[in-house]
Amino acid sequence: MFMGVYHFDGDPAQLLEGHKRMVGLLPPGALKIHVCLSTEGGISVYDTCPDRATFDRFSSGHSFAELVAEVGLPEPRIEALGEVESYEFHPE
Repeated sequence: MFMGVYHFDGDPAQLLEGHKRMVGLLPPGALKIHVCLSTEGGISVYDTCPDRATFDRFSSGHSFAELVAEVGLPEPRIEALGEVESYEFHPE
């Protein structure tokens, strides 16, 4: 699994609404690890793809750009982070 981060600059409250709309448009099961953080200057979305090639294709693709525009989010700054070596989730 490969992780990248999408940084959206602007008012966090408005961006979070756009993010909710975007997630609602995705097919069930599309997200494996997906974390959205509110930051001082916007939101950052950490998301995984099966591999680096899929991440590169998705993050630079027309479909992603259309989805972002459709839900009213600005164009993100995108960072390729690296391979996920391990992760744990411990629900409370």
